[in-house]
Amino acid sequence: MFPKRAMKNIILTILLWLASMGIPSAQNEFKDIVLLNSYHATFKWTADITRGVLEELPPEENYRVFVEYMDSKRFQSDEYLQGLNNLFTKKYDSIRIDGVIISDNNALDFFLKYGNEIWGDVPVSFCGINNIHKYSPDTTRFRGIDEKINIDSTLSIIKVLQPDLEELIVVSDSTHSGQIFSNQFAEAAKRHPWLKYQILHADTPWQLSTELRTICTPNKAIYLLSLYINRGGFPREMLEEAPLIIDNCKVPVYSNWDFLFNDFIVGGVVIRGVNQGRKAATIMKETLKGTYCTPWLADPQEILALDYRQANRNGLNLMKLVPPGILLNKPENPFQRFKQEIIIILSILSFLVIVIIVLLRVINQKRKAEANLAFSESRLELALDGANEGLWDVDFVNGEVFLSHRFARLLKYNNPNELDFNTTNYRNLFHPDDHQQVSEAFQMHKEGLTTVFRCEARLLNNYEQYVWFSIHGKITERDITREPVRMVGTINEIQSQKEFENQLREAKEKAEESDRLKSAFLANMSHEIRTPMNAILGFTDLILNDLLERNERNKYLRVIKNSGENLLNIINDIIDISKIESGQLKIKEEKFDLHTVLQNIQNIAESLINQEEKDIRFLLTTDSSKEVFQIRADQYRLHQLLLNLITNAIKFTDEGTIEAGYFIRDKETLVFFVKDTGRGIASRFKNIIFERFRQIDESPVRKFGGTGLGLAITKSLITIMKGDIWFDSEPGKGSEFYFSLPCEFNQ
Repeated sequence: MFPKRAMKNIILTILLWLASMGIPSAQNEFKDIVLLNSYHATFKWTADITRGVLEELPPEENYRVFVEYMDSKRFQSDEYLQGLNNLFTKKYDSIRIDGVIISDNNALDFFLKYGNEIWGDVPVSFCGINNIHKYSPDTTRFRGIDEKINIDSTLSIIKVLQPDLEELIVVSDSTHSGQIFSNQFAEAAKRHPWLKYQILHADTPWQLSTELRTICTPNKAIYLLSLYINRGGFPREMLEEAPLIIDNCKVPVYSNWDFLFNDFIVGGVVIRGVNQGRKAATIMKETLKGTYCTPWLADPQEILALDYRQANRNGLNLMKLVPPGILLNKPENPFQRFKQEIIIILSILSFLVIVIIVLLRVINQKRKAEANLAFSESRLELALDGANEGLWDVDFVNGEVFLSHRFARLLKYNNPNELDFNTTNYRNLFHPDDHQQVSEAFQMHKEGLTTVFRCEARLLNNYEQYVWFSIHGKITERDITREPVRMVGTINEIQSQKEFENQLREAKEKAEESDRLKSAFLANMSHEIRTPMNAILGFTDLILNDLLERNERNKYLRVIKNSGENLLNIINDIIDISKIESGQLKIKEEKFDLHTVLQNIQNIAESLINQEEKDIRFLLTTDSSKEVFQIRADQYRLHQLLLNLITNAIKFTDEGTIEAGYFIRDKETLVFFVKDTGRGIASRFKNIIFERFRQIDESPVRKFGGTGLGLAITKSLITIMKGDIWFDSEPGKGSEFYFSLPCEFNQ
């Protein structure tokens, strides 16, 4: 017999073991981390930092990273920062964030001002912060990488590569970071007494270009610290400003930023954005695990990197450096790489040469000459075939034109004789709209204004189709009066190139249209949000007046409630479209009574009609005679879809009827519809009403309100739910919207 206490301990141990087997490990929970970038997504430094963070915090290790871009190089006003604060507050209102990673100073300034209100008192790691000590951060909460560029080591490298350097031209800008880097350089220069330098502060492109041309001589070099120049209110990336230096000063350029390696800088001791991002993510990872034990401010990871091609262009001997560091763009030795293959090929070629020599000695001189002639002609034909070019030869004296077989095949003819082409009927081959430019190109070449005849024109092929060709030629013979006697040239089909150019042009026009629509959307949103907010604030002030009667007070409260609901609908539309674009919107299927949902929608619709005081009769049509019709779908999203279409119908219908309902298409599909007798949709708008930010009325003063997102959200939701949406409409006679949804149900 076990003692009672021992038996009790055994049972308790077993229960605790069973409980631990059933409780999921907290390690499987996701850690939600915000990466707050100071700049925009296409900024190379920011893109590299983001890539490093995402590589270090993958979803496979239960990390979810929310990447935010403040775009503060282009937008820095207090109103814009307050807008970001409002946006992030709404966005993360229901999300518990475990940590925040900050890149560059503007993001740190924003976090210190608004971060606790938005994300709470969470740990913070940072990178890319200039002069971090001026912030006096709480080192128990803020940890990161000290952004220090190694100017001392880079100056030592310059001395080795250019021992006879007369002067170092230091280029920086007037930004806050540029001033910090300039001060760091001045301090480092004190430790190099051999160095003679001067600092140029780039304020405008013209000023920098002028000063560089004035002081630049061959035996100098440039040290680039920072180069962000205001152009129309926006700075460009440093690499985009490279022509300002390259075009005005042909000397080696050194820097400490790896994103400038693109046929621009020779190199230096550089900092990589991706390494900064990885290190900041590692610090955050160790902080969340409670394993971080290094100092709160870590040293940056530096590498010596040099561009082999740029060094050769500037006559620099990289072999003077020990060690030479990482060499970029260094060409491989093809002989060493393909040594065995080259030996085999040379052996085969040597054997073939011997065989050819023996055969040539056997052939007599006549056949040898004929063979050489045939070989030359075939080589020319093969070259033209290989280049897919057709040969033409014009004899202006006799009016004859020679066309090669490739020329005929390019125009879908079997042989050149089928074209019946000569100097009198040549215009029939060209598109009428291209006659003038072909004639002008020929005249310019004839008069000696151009060395060759070159133009692009459409030629008529055997299928009665005009195809784009690039035409090149040259007058090879002239008479004593300088008139052309003979002209030879080629044609090359460029139809695919022209189609690609058209696609690029269409893509550019579409991008410009998208930019215009987003601008119109933002202008509209400011109006849509301001209207209910003005009502809320205005009527709140009135309610604070104690002299109001009870009826007036209730009336004003209803106005405030309606305005708040309108504002909530606008915010919900923005959140929905944001979730759809980021792929975070999930469909939740459940079993529910469709008729109950439709009855609820009917009640809402009739209430909206009464509020609008419109003479509209609402009809509800069902295809099932059952009182309860159970289906499996996302009840909330179906309710949202139908209500979007019905509110649109009420908005654009003054009188008549609105009918909503469904019918059964097959065993797995229901088709829902909303019909109205409103003003209808003109044919020119039928292709754009489902586009985001588009509204039929985009004039500055619109009759109907709204964000322009309703139908775009509707179409996106239906697509996510694997359905389809379509409509029929005629101006003045109303509209009929239909959408199908696959779902489970019992007929």
